[in-house]
Amino acid sequence: MKKNTTKMRGMRLSEVTYKAVVQAAKARDFASPSAFMRAAVEKELRGADATLDESEKRISASLEKYSKQIRRVSNGQQALFAYVDALAKVILSSLPDTDEDTRRAAVARGKLRYTRFLKSVGANMVGDAQAALSELVDRAQEE
Repeated sequence: MKKNTTKMRGMRLSEVTYKAVVQAAKARDFASPSAFMRAAVEKELRGADATLDESEKRISASLEKYSKQIRRVSNGQQALFAYVDALAKVILSSLPDTDEDTRRAAVARGKLRYTRFLKSVGANMVGDAQAALSELVDRAQEE
């Protein structure tokens, strides 16, 4: 039976390089400068695989973060839809039927109130959302 033996190799390092190795070994909590050098050699032998693993971990963490953000937005949208649905049911079930003349006058007043409402909402928004809302207000005034 063959024993698992290790081979010993000597290295010549300049004084500056040796001091840097000793400092790095201490800073990274290696048992000795030799342990640091063994780890550095093993890392170099793994080469691109180690770099790829680190990149994969960073990408995975980013995807997980974005996934959580998307879930939060999705939950918010579902809650908003449920709110609008409930509000529409309440409004539609409590509105009385009216004759044609009363309905026309109510629609005209409702359009005016709706336009004011959109302007108020638009005043509280910024950026592209405000431009989109301004377009809606203009379209409502044309009708």
